Amino acid sequence: MEIAAIKQSLTLAQVLQHYGLKPDKHGRLHCPFHDDKTPSLQVYYQTHTAYCFSSNCKTHGKPIDVIDFVRYKENCTKHEAIEKCKQLIGPTPSPGPSQGLLLTSSNGGGTANTQKPTAADALTRIAVLTRMFTYFKNAVHSSKPAQEYIKSRALDATKVEIGYNTAQFHHGSRKDEALIQSCVQVGLLTPWGTNTREGGQAYKPFGKYSIVFALRNKLNQVTGLYFRSTVNNEDQRHFYLKDRQGLYPGYPKAETTKLILTESIIDAATLLQVEEITHQSSVLALYGTNGLTQEHITAITELPQLTEIILWLNADEAGEAATKKYATQFKDLLPAVRVTCVQMPAGEDVNSLAQAHSDKQIFIDLLTDRKDFFLSFKLAPQINLID
Repeated sequence: MEIAAIKQSLTLAQVLQHYGLKPDKHGRLHCPFHDDKTPSLQVYYQTHTAYCFSSNCKTHGKPIDVIDFVRYKENCTKHEAIEKCKQLIGPTPSPGPSQGLLLTSSNGGGTANTQKPTAADALTRIAVLTRMFTYFKNAVHSSKPAQEYIKSRALDATKVEIGYNTAQFHHGSRKDEALIQSCVQVGLLTPWGTNTREGGQAYKPFGKYSIVFALRNKLNQVTGLYFRSTVNNEDQRHFYLKDRQGLYPGYPKAETTKLILTESIIDAATLLQVEEITHQSSVLALYGTNGLTQEHITAITELPQLTEIILWLNADEAGEAATKKYATQFKDLLPAVRVTCVQMPAGEDVNSLAQAHSDKQIFIDLLTDRKDFFLSFKLAPQINLID
């Protein structure tokens, strides 16, 4: 992996998290490279760099990228730092025929000419989505509307990965033609007329003003994105990127014994914030009441130690019907696995309950009181007609 690819794939936020470093709300922290009594290291999430303003620091006067940060923290050579960064990124598959993105570039007249991708342009879908999700996550730090909306949904961006799409990444100094064309290929941008200010091609962004969640494959790589509008609660609120792939928050760990299935991604994100629940169970989001995909089924049926599936769906007519449908389906697929259901207050879903109750104990109590579906569910009595 080249240095440029490392800097595109590894965020400064990931590096800070690895070393247990948490900047304050202004992006400052005590510099880990010298004896620092007052926070003198400034973190810049947008550029994935940091800068120490103390003259006592060996890095003073030099911007620090992710590789430099690891090098100074580990007190190692640049080559060793690069290898460490590769470990932090994790495995990345080689581009195959189905993964490679054929990029295009404008000929100046608004018509796209197909060209053979260069080494820099041949970005895989995974690479593009990983880079863009990093951008979306960083946007939360600088967007008050995003922060307010996330808080209103009883979510915490420091506990679960949440991004925000300002729809500005393809403008001004952020403009990167290769990335723009890659975003067109994966569906994040759609060519849309002509830019009236600058001329040339204009684009319509996908999921504008939405919070963003990553869908991940079995290798925990970003293969899809889910958008939830922050400004439209009446018409179309949910957006999945085309060619949806991946699960949220990811494939359950192989050692999973108890698996909670929620009706939505926001419900799953809500439960992921309750450590008492995630300590004992894995959480996996369905994509609505008709959103049990083959990818879900494959991931669940391959869990070797699974003993219980917990259906935690909405307390409405659609949620109750889906609970019955999925309980029956899992009983047929995994007859040795117990199927239980969490009984919610009428009309509520997990996230609405979190908005109304700041005490997370309510979720622990609901989970504790779950019922065995096939013991608690009673069929309507049959009437025998006798002539």
